[in-house]
Amino acid sequence: MLIPIGFLNASSSTWIFPILLLSILTFGIVLVLRNRGGMGKILLGRRIMIPYYLDLSNAKHVVIFGITGSGKTNTARVIAKSFKGSKLIIDWNGEYLIGRVARASDITIANLSMLEFCEALATALQLSQPQYSMLLEVAKTSKSLKEIIEKLRRYPVESDSRREIRNALLRRLEPLSYLDLFSGSRGLEDFDTLDLSGLTYDAKRLVTNVVLRLMYEKPVKDLIVLEEAQNLLTPRRLDQPPSSCELILDEIRKYGVRVVVIAQIPSLVATTYRNAEYILIHRLSLTIDEARNLGLSEKERERISRLPNGACLVIHRGKKAYVRVLKDKGDIQLKVVHRTSYVKPYVVDKEGNFGNEVGAWRDGGSVVACLLEDVRDLVKWRREIDFKLKSMGVELQEVKQLVKGVVDRIGKIQESSSSLNAISEEVSKLQAEVSSLSSGFKLKMEGIEFTVNYLKEMMLELQELMEKQQLKESTVPCSLKKQ
Repeated sequence: MLIPIGFLNASSSTWIFPILLLSILTFGIVLVLRNRGGMGKILLGRRIMIPYYLDLSNAKHVVIFGITGSGKTNTARVIAKSFKGSKLIIDWNGEYLIGRVARASDITIANLSMLEFCEALATALQLSQPQYSMLLEVAKTSKSLKEIIEKLRRYPVESDSRREIRNALLRRLEPLSYLDLFSGSRGLEDFDTLDLSGLTYDAKRLVTNVVLRLMYEKPVKDLIVLEEAQNLLTPRRLDQPPSSCELILDEIRKYGVRVVVIAQIPSLVATTYRNAEYILIHRLSLTIDEARNLGLSEKERERISRLPNGACLVIHRGKKAYVRVLKDKGDIQLKVVHRTSYVKPYVVDKEGNFGNEVGAWRDGGSVVACLLEDVRDLVKWRREIDFKLKSMGVELQEVKQLVKGVVDRIGKIQESSSSLNAISEEVSKLQAEVSSLSSGFKLKMEGIEFTVNYLKEMMLELQELMEKQQLKESTVPCSLKKQ
């Protein structure tokens, strides 16, 4: 399906946009109704003018990369809010606060064995083997972190080396005693977001390790969102064993749990992300090796570094698509009382009116706004193309004048030259002028070539999407077309 040439002509395409707007709105609503339903169907955004969905019907992993401010947190919020199943968001910086919110002091570790808890401590605090051995000795008869610390303070030592091990272990554990961790009674099924803001780095690592182990022992959620994954899924060599968190996230898929991992740079996390069903890359300056590992070309690597906020490249089973992600609604404020007993949260709008339960996020209105934004982008794109075409016309006229000047100069030489010396001088001057003209002509032609290639790329991409959509519509059953 080719785009008419008159589409770029302002005088002949004015009537197209009302019809185009109506067609886009109708087409978008039909797609939304057709794809609505099911726990894992998520409207992520749109690819040019076509809605783009993530299919998380089965246990699949999603990895999101991007620098700070590129929109990766907004993308994770859209996925979490749109997901219709139960979810657990491990929020390191207090940026989500979706649904029922709890803090580290509200949860209990009664369902976790003390051995598992000690392993989580050793992993989070990166304890040495002697420190881990002493921790196990003290924790045999302990039931909580505070009790472990109290017994460690009174732990008898028989040598200077053992005393140094105990003191070093106390220096790592005592800061945690002031945070009142794991002193509540809420299980993982009693909250949706775990707010870790305000905790120390070691405490955040510890709580995340403990929660993942609790999920592994008893998977009670359908989706886990893990922020700041580079602090847990550290990179390793191929000959090194995977970390405990890496193993848990890999094994938890067998229980039907989906995982959304958010990190900044691919090289800062383990290579497990290569097995993810969806890889979403926001604006990022990838190295050549990182791009090669992700299967990206040099052209795609450069384009990713220039992506606007909210746009990302989605890699799904080798297929790639540039998507503009929906903007999460930021006008809902959450008020949650943190207690050991379960408290149901509520939402308050800007006027102070009480609304429904948290989680009633509607994506239908966002689709219409998204489609309207597409129309605005299309109008802006057409204006840019008109301006570039006019600039090309001016540049072609300048080139034409330069060529005409060369021809006139040659004619004058043929008419006025009376001697070989005069001809030689005129030829030398002409060579200098032609060299100067050639340099200017080359620069202008490069600009024209870049503009034409840009137009071709945009036309081919739009044509390919329209042909694919026509093919999809031709295969839809008659009953769906009537709807």
